Amino acid sequence: MVPSDKKLSTDASSASRSSARPLPSEAVLVISPRAGRSRKLTRARRALDRHGIHVAEELEIEHLDRLPELLRAPDGEPRLVISAGGDGTVGSVAGQLAGTENPLGILPLGTGNDFARSLDIPLNPRRAARLLATGEISRVDLGRLTRPVGPPRYFAHAATVGLNVDFAKLATRASVRGRLGRLTYLAAAVYAVRERTTFTCSLQHDGVTDELHLLQLSVISAPVIGGALGLTVRGPHPAEHRLDVLAVEDVSPPKMLRAGLFLLLGINRSVPGVRALQVERLGVDSPHPLGLSLDGELDGSIPGQFETVAGALHVVVSPRS
Repeated sequence: MVPSDKKLSTDASSASRSSARPLPSEAVLVISPRAGRSRKLTRARRALDRHGIHVAEELEIEHLDRLPELLRAPDGEPRLVISAGGDGTVGSVAGQLAGTENPLGILPLGTGNDFARSLDIPLNPRRAARLLATGEISRVDLGRLTRPVGPPRYFAHAATVGLNVDFAKLATRASVRGRLGRLTYLAAAVYAVRERTTFTCSLQHDGVTDELHLLQLSVISAPVIGGALGLTVRGPHPAEHRLDVLAVEDVSPPKMLRAGLFLLLGINRSVPGVRALQVERLGVDSPHPLGLSLDGELDGSIPGQFETVAGALHVVVSPRS
């Protein structure tokens, strides 16, 4: 795991490029008032208008169930769907667009914006808005979770169990965000580490089963993690159409600190108690239901089966020379 200079591929490997396809003339804007940089939304709206992007409909993320009826313009053409928020908003919108013709545009207004960083999408809202008028459409992979009950769920960035779920329980609470503001994530991180609990699970992959006692399990579709730190879980030759899996065993706080320092300093060294895998499919089972976070948002529990869905999503990205 090293500082990231490898982005989520958008060519013949994990995506197929379709640059000849024109960008839609109409858009649906999906906003998240809770996003970490939502105050920049007004500026982003002005930039969309300046670049000739007509927002025909606007939805708050709480009303995302209305999106399917808005996906086509009156003339029947698929609309551009713009996600204005963080990874949670992107993941929720991506789940609605999986397998459709509608391209996803991203205005990164969250705190981490790891999916946008993986695609090298500008974090400046005005530059991101300009990209939506000048970029090209590519297909990228999504992760998919299938559970014994309910429909499959997609995730653009990561599915997590353990510390991240404890973190999300506090970080996504509106009352806490209103009271702590920018300190919310720091407070949530301190809480998650202090209250950390372990869980037992089995991981089934590549014909083997690992019985593990873990603090954290992460199943990652887009390689960049850590927000502004810009870390990646992939080496220089990533396996295509695979999910990255990080399983962190019950290690002491000093070992956790050392692992964090290795990430920050870009030291490519294994850490005892941290397992890294790349898989096409991963089954997760446990004696008890395990709380789950998808793209940073709480989403029920597992057991379940994870897999990668190649080219499931159309995304507007930067043109290549």
